[in-house]
Amino acid sequence: MSHVLVTITNMKPLSLLLLAIPALGFSQSVPFQWNIDETNHQITQGKNATSGLYDVAEIKSFYLTFDQSNYWTLLTNNYGTENEIPATLVVDGVTYDQVGVAFKGQTSYMQANGEKKSFSIKTDSYISGQTLGGYKTFNLNNSFQDASFMREFLYLNFIKKHIPAAQVAYVHLYINGEDWGLYPSVQQMNKDYLEEWFMSNDGTLWRADAPSGTTGGGPGGGPGGGPQWGDGTAALNYLGTDPTDYETYYTLKSTGSTDPWQVLIDACDVLENTPSANLEEALVEQSDIDRALWFMASEIAFGDDDSYVYKGKMDYYVYNEVETGRTVPLEYDGNSVLENVANTWGPFYHADNANYPLLYRVMQVPALRQRYLAHMRTIIDELLNLETTQTFIDEWSAVIDPLVESDPKKLTTYAAFQSELSVLQQRITSRRNTLSNNAEVNVSGSSISNVFMSVDGEQWETPHEGDEVMVSAEVNNTEGIASVWVYYSNELVGTFDKLEMTNSNGVYTAILPQFAAGEVVRFYIESIANNSAGTRNYNPVGAEHDVYYFHVIPQFVSSEVVINEFMASNSSTSQDEAGEFDDWIELYNTGSEAIDLSGYYLTDNEWNLTKFEIPTGTVLGADQYLIVWADEDGSQGDLHANFKLSASGESLMLINSTGYIADYTEFGAQQTDMGFARVPNGTGPFVIQQPTFSANNGIEIGVSELDSGDIRVFPNPCSEEVTIDLTTENLKIKEIELYSADGRLLLKVGEAQINSAGYNNLNMSDLSAGFYMLRLIGDGFTSSKSLLKK
Repeated sequence: MSHVLVTITNMKPLSLLLLAIPALGFSQSVPFQWNIDETNHQITQGKNATSGLYDVAEIKSFYLTFDQSNYWTLLTNNYGTENEIPATLVVDGVTYDQVGVAFKGQTSYMQANGEKKSFSIKTDSYISGQTLGGYKTFNLNNSFQDASFMREFLYLNFIKKHIPAAQVAYVHLYINGEDWGLYPSVQQMNKDYLEEWFMSNDGTLWRADAPSGTTGGGPGGGPGGGPQWGDGTAALNYLGTDPTDYETYYTLKSTGSTDPWQVLIDACDVLENTPSANLEEALVEQSDIDRALWFMASEIAFGDDDSYVYKGKMDYYVYNEVETGRTVPLEYDGNSVLENVANTWGPFYHADNANYPLLYRVMQVPALRQRYLAHMRTIIDELLNLETTQTFIDEWSAVIDPLVESDPKKLTTYAAFQSELSVLQQRITSRRNTLSNNAEVNVSGSSISNVFMSVDGEQWETPHEGDEVMVSAEVNNTEGIASVWVYYSNELVGTFDKLEMTNSNGVYTAILPQFAAGEVVRFYIESIANNSAGTRNYNPVGAEHDVYYFHVIPQFVSSEVVINEFMASNSSTSQDEAGEFDDWIELYNTGSEAIDLSGYYLTDNEWNLTKFEIPTGTVLGADQYLIVWADEDGSQGDLHANFKLSASGESLMLINSTGYIADYTEFGAQQTDMGFARVPNGTGPFVIQQPTFSANNGIEIGVSELDSGDIRVFPNPCSEEVTIDLTTENLKIKEIELYSADGRLLLKVGEAQINSAGYNNLNMSDLSAGFYMLRLIGDGFTSSKSLLKK
């Protein structure tokens, strides 16, 4: 038996150059508004676009041109209908032909004196599939009753930290060559919006609308004499079992459900009719009640009088998430926040009014009331922070000031704009003071710090299937602590389970249940003070949408079936059965016997290991190849995967029938019509080369691959060191190469550094966690082995 000792005296300096791919990172797609912070192990939500239509760093110029000389009359006559008129739109030098344009808004249209109307623009009204930066519909709002031009812009940018909110950016509009001034461009509440916040847009979306024949109205009734706001009709009020009673007050915008109105009826029924003792449990299952608490706290904190909490029947949306079956209210129309009407609103505004059940019923549940108060304190501290708001106002007023001054269509004066900036900050100060002085808000809670998970005492160590995971937190409260809980979930969305944590000198710990390979576990901490209210505190303070996470890594096993080659940009090489040039993946059986691939999966998403199941009964013969087309078109055959490969780089994984990783690669940018192939065939590291579709990738002349029984590399996965064990006498290794998972040569050890006598350990301690390829080269042979560094 031969052993190999590899001596690498300069391993530490080399490690500074190693850029190994992190084990099972986050190259997969998540909703745009999700942020994955791998450094701090957090998932947060809400961010600004840094490019495209809603890039806040740039004020884009929009040039609308109408061919009709009477376009204004046509727009006026079409108001309130489904009709639009065509125009040409030019943005960033790109021309968009025949976009559909219409006036939008209610009071902002009817009560605004002048030509500065709000516009709805649809890029695909006449040309199917036409988009602007990926968006089909967007809105240009006229800042009615907002001389600062900033209320909606500030509000949406601030609250998106805690609730779903539309993207917004400023636009300089020209119509038929005439300057029409500054507009906030606000994202449309549609499927594009849903896709940015939720795992899919396949759920059901309703808009709460005023009843037909009315135009809204305050507590005294609408101008048309219609029912009052807060009349108990469209605030998630239970109206009985007949869907037509709900269709009067809600507009169904989109759905993937066969019975969407029953979904809404059930939500209203649970909210209004569940006994108080059972309401918390029922709401958690039926609604995203935590998000609903953030929603109400945000509207009240900013005094949003176009809102659920004020009107109780319009200016908000309701979404039922198909992945969880839970409903959630969505913010809409924030152009009149921080007005005088809301200066005196307390934190429980309308919570004593039964016609507002989301406030009235929920605030009667002590645990939910305290959770709401914790969220309100966070909003006061973070979003009504006077220094933060003043900085925001100062910076953005300087940006838009020259455009407001020169705006020939603005609804107020430039002097009003200048003075309104001070008014805006005064209103924020007023809201902060009013809320902070409330007796229930003005209660101190616990200090929760130093939160982490650990495996075998190592903080934030990536766990494998079967590892015991401990969650810890330091909690301090001068009033005393009644209990501390860790909330956890092995799903990316949905409800949390909870465990009470054990105290040892202020450090609270809990052992979580074991989780399956590939699962992402979210968690956060809740402390309950030992006072009469049971004051709640959270870490992260943005829970449940801001949470800590860890990812359970599957075991990596040796496999005779490997990912042998793939092409992520196929324009003219191999064609599928339909004659299309699609992405493809080649599997290869390196063994001497046929292997049944039933229960195997391919995936490009480390959070979804069972993304594409290889059809049951698929058998791959010895030394045979199998092509899977990555084209998202299962209608063309069973071996057409439900994902495509990204030419800019991502990960690709083969999962065996026991749920273990059979093979894995993470790759960078690919070249069109070039393969990414293992060389030597089936065993070597990946290299970009001419494709060898369903064929041998090429073997070096005079070099053979060792049989699997001739060499052992263990332990695998490894942490500190790996043993290389040659089981056949007289085999001599002359060179060792270590490759990253994306095929980069990281380390090369020559014969002079290899000592055939003594120990047989390869030092891996200074390498980052991730997947590697170890290639051994000797006289007349090569051998390649996959390594997982923990």
